[in-house]
Amino acid sequence: MQNNIYATDAFNNSVFPLHTTEQLSQWPTIEWIVEDVIQCESSVVIFGQSRTGKSFLALDLASKIANGEDWFGHKVIKRRVIYVPAEGIRGVANRIKAIEQANTKPVIDLMFMTGNIDLAKSEDIQKIIDTGFGKADVLIVDTFNAVTPGSDENSSKDIGNILYGIRQIINKCRCTVVLVHHTGWDDKDRMRGHSSLSAATDTRIHVKQAGGLRQWAVTGQRDGELTGWKRFNLVPIELENDKAVSCIVAPYQDSSIGYQACPASSLTLSENNEIVLKIAAKLFSDKENNPLTLSVLLESVTPLVIGQSKHRSTRAKDSLDWLTKKGLITFDDEGHVNKVMNNP
Repeated sequence: MQNNIYATDAFNNSVFPLHTTEQLSQWPTIEWIVEDVIQCESSVVIFGQSRTGKSFLALDLASKIANGEDWFGHKVIKRRVIYVPAEGIRGVANRIKAIEQANTKPVIDLMFMTGNIDLAKSEDIQKIIDTGFGKADVLIVDTFNAVTPGSDENSSKDIGNILYGIRQIINKCRCTVVLVHHTGWDDKDRMRGHSSLSAATDTRIHVKQAGGLRQWAVTGQRDGELTGWKRFNLVPIELENDKAVSCIVAPYQDSSIGYQACPASSLTLSENNEIVLKIAAKLFSDKENNPLTLSVLLESVTPLVIGQSKHRSTRAKDSLDWLTKKGLITFDDEGHVNKVMNNP
């Protein structure tokens, strides 16, 4: 951990500290938590339209940082994470269960902070500092709107006050603060609210859907390069010992070009994959079946796949998993089918 240049001057705390050019060598240099994406002691905004999967992406990022696992091919340094599910706690436990089940290991060094938080109030800023000091290297807040009640996000004054509080958290806790935020109503490529929020943010990560495929990219960074678009899908997971379904983030991977979606035209479908895809397309096109859930889809395709009856359930799940990973069937944040690419 590097020196904290924001510490109070022991000789005279009635003035702001001055530093000579020789002392600049003692200033912190750039350190990456997620290589080329997220820096230590910085501010980050993950922003996108509703239902693009940004909350799933943020929780996936939290789990990777907490476990020290690479994220979309970017090296990750293991750090302690506190996640604030400010929009509500329902569903969060299942999302973590799905991540742990898919990875066959627990998520460690990840804690969750609850409570009514207002980043515009100095007492709440101090409470966050008291809670997170010495316990968090990364604080993820989902969403910005939920922790700024009563503030006008289009007001320079209100946003300036909130940004001051966030900077206090970063400086005193020596942590990175990640905010999950929405895009503008008219301009879907910029974060909602006053431009000072975007301008003051060290790293901006845009999440969007294009051609039915989810993707994210670093579209703005104060001290670093921009990344290309990283495509991903939300893969539904049936939770063991629980009648529930949640989703995990699954990157598309092509070893030659990094994480990309495989072109549908280049895919060769097995007989069972083709059966499942055609049934999914038929059910999805029938408005009476919408919203089409994973459980309904599995119940419909299981009797029709090829194989011995005792193996059909497993084969149906395997085919659906393959089709989902290839982006031929995609699901929204609630686990409902939102796209089926028939006849790839």
